[in-house]
Amino acid sequence: MPQPNVVSWTGTISSFLRSGHAELALREFYRMCNSGLRPNEFALSLSLKASHVAAESTTGKLIHGYATKAGYESNDFCSTSILNMYAKSNNMLDAHKFFDSVPQNCVALWNTLIDGYARSGNPSEAVELFRRMHSFISPNSYTYTIIIKLSAEAFDIGLLRFFHGCTIKTGYDGYNFVGGALLGAYGKWGHLDDSLKIFWTLKERDHVVWTALLAGFRNNGDLEQGLDLYLKYVAEGYRLDMYMFANVFNLCSDLGTARLGFQVHACLAKSGFVLDSFVGSALVDMYGGLGMADEAYRGFLDTADKNEVAYSVMIHGFVCDSDYGSAIELYREMRMMGFVPDSFTLSSMLRATTGLGMLEEGRALHSLLVKTFGESNLTIGNNLIEMYAESKTIDEAAKVFTAMEVRNEYSWTSLVFGYIESEKYAEAMELYMRMISSGSVEPSEFTIVGILQATSKLQEGQQTHNYIIKKGFQSHIYIESALIGMYSKCGCINDASRIFSTMSERDLVSWSNMIASYAQNGHGQEALKLFSEYNDRLNSIDESVLSSCLSVCSSLTALETGKAIHAGTIKSGYESNLQVGSTIVDMYCKCGSIKEARSFFDGIKEHSVVSYTAMLCGYAQHGLGHEALGVFDRMKEAGIEPDGVTLVGVLSACSHIGLVKEGWDYFKSMTEEYGLEKSLSHYACVVDLLGRSGQVSEAEKLIADAPFGSKALLWRTLLGACSLHGNVEDGNRIAETLMRLEPDEPSNYVMLSNLLASVSMWDHCTELKQKMQRGHLQKTPGVSWIELSN
Repeated sequence: MPQPNVVSWTGTISSFLRSGHAELALREFYRMCNSGLRPNEFALSLSLKASHVAAESTTGKLIHGYATKAGYESNDFCSTSILNMYAKSNNMLDAHKFFDSVPQNCVALWNTLIDGYARSGNPSEAVELFRRMHSFISPNSYTYTIIIKLSAEAFDIGLLRFFHGCTIKTGYDGYNFVGGALLGAYGKWGHLDDSLKIFWTLKERDHVVWTALLAGFRNNGDLEQGLDLYLKYVAEGYRLDMYMFANVFNLCSDLGTARLGFQVHACLAKSGFVLDSFVGSALVDMYGGLGMADEAYRGFLDTADKNEVAYSVMIHGFVCDSDYGSAIELYREMRMMGFVPDSFTLSSMLRATTGLGMLEEGRALHSLLVKTFGESNLTIGNNLIEMYAESKTIDEAAKVFTAMEVRNEYSWTSLVFGYIESEKYAEAMELYMRMISSGSVEPSEFTIVGILQATSKLQEGQQTHNYIIKKGFQSHIYIESALIGMYSKCGCINDASRIFSTMSERDLVSWSNMIASYAQNGHGQEALKLFSEYNDRLNSIDESVLSSCLSVCSSLTALETGKAIHAGTIKSGYESNLQVGSTIVDMYCKCGSIKEARSFFDGIKEHSVVSYTAMLCGYAQHGLGHEALGVFDRMKEAGIEPDGVTLVGVLSACSHIGLVKEGWDYFKSMTEEYGLEKSLSHYACVVDLLGRSGQVSEAEKLIADAPFGSKALLWRTLLGACSLHGNVEDGNRIAETLMRLEPDEPSNYVMLSNLLASVSMWDHCTELKQKMQRGHLQKTPGVSWIELSN
């Protein structure tokens, strides 16, 4: 246009503002002023709104000054825009000053200031203004709409009923938007009967009223009635708008009904609505809530003008579907688009980084959260505790916990479980006691399950059991299963059995815990008997049950029973399970059937460190050292890192075949090559290796250097090696050392007696036995198992 006039400029400013480009709207206002044209009240009002939307408070004040200079400050339209700019910027001090400076305040000014105080969280000031307003001018329907919404946000039912009465008295209760505000307010309070009464008394019910009532039903969990309302809305011929679509999508998600969701989505596509960020976010959220991540992502891609809400909802959907990689990629795209993530998005990202074990990225998110929202947010704090706890950086989780101003039961329980996962059981118990003594939060049944796992002393376990009875948690099946595990760990197998026998209902976990308890406490026959009963009663089977029973067969050398259970694993499909497969290998090895163990081992498609270790240790136990080392070489070729148990088998194999140099090399490689800590068992294997090869002095030096408080096991191992060679001189000296360390241990005397007997030193042997009798020391009887066929 060669000469745009004020109307043209104003239209351009309005277009930019409506399309969400407030900065461009302000630029056009500057250009209009620079062109020499004087803006009218409409252009000034639009530019004031643009300054608020663009968060340009200084620019807004300058435009206010221009309006005053131009004489528009007293204009109702322009003055309302000035007041609205200050109120929307939460600058209520300047807003009230300006309000007082206007000579004659219209209804719009009063409404704007009341709304400003309501939005800024100052309901008492808003109500006082409403009271003062009556002395100057009568409130209109919009005034009542503002004040009714305020009473709902302030959660003051008395105030709501008072203003409801005022609307009836003034006749405004029949207005659609006032009625909609009333039924929405009652819906927030959960008074759905009042909402329905208002709904049916309205002469005309537009889509806003229907949507408000539907939102009330959904927010209060009355989903069936909400669905009936939606169907009635459609049956009466109302046209669905974007707000109704969004509410119905949310309703479908809550109901878990994918079929209705598809129908409403099809209706949306047919209606010709553009899938904007508002409706698109609701659609994505619905599919995400229904576990349909692919449909959710298609809805996200179809959404036009995506905003931060749409990105946030889709990221949350990916996280809920455990697709953490896609969540992180979308988050990066969101940041590249210039969107600022809110606390909900960042909380989702914490879960994603935790799921992928990305601790450093999680720490970066933590810094951003603290910088943006502080450390007091409850949800964020809980997510951070969970992230650090799962990453085994429990000290950082404890720091987050300490910094939180408000904590709920989930905060305490997450840190308790974090300590348990990090094997810091004393700290878990201490935190639990603090939780109880605080009096602000009571442990839930889930907290109790964790504490039972952390309990190592019977007294602590019994105290927790008493607390369970006091709180009425004993009927929870997972609490009873945890009690079985606790008593089993404390060696009280009879208490564990009593709880199991009195359970009104038993699930797979409780059966598995009881069978494992019998197996771990040396009651193999009872474990197998219970397994037989379990098979008769339950159709399902569990890998942990199978592993426990196979371990029992190993300890009892019950090969035929082990084969029968092996057949059961094939039938149930668990033979390919790595845990079960490794236990089968171990069972065949310990039952003396090394060929069957190797045959099954070679049939395993995907090996782990556990399966390799089981086969390797099996060969070592049978004295087949070269075969054991061959399995170790094959394991390294497969790229599987050994653990401490694997190296025990390797060192034992070297000991059996006398590979002293190789054994030393493997022992040194534990820390240098594999980063493994050397345990007492590793030292014992090397001591045995040196003792068997006659290098007693080197073995004694190794024992002296061993970093352990109690070294009796190492001396006993060396004494056993001396017995193999009939080395009485060294054996006597080592036995004296052992007897000083453990004067009441009969096995030390027995080993020396056997050594003396092996070289026919019968007098010394008799003297030693008499010494045992005088000290009331008795040899522990040996146990031998044979399996009889039925």
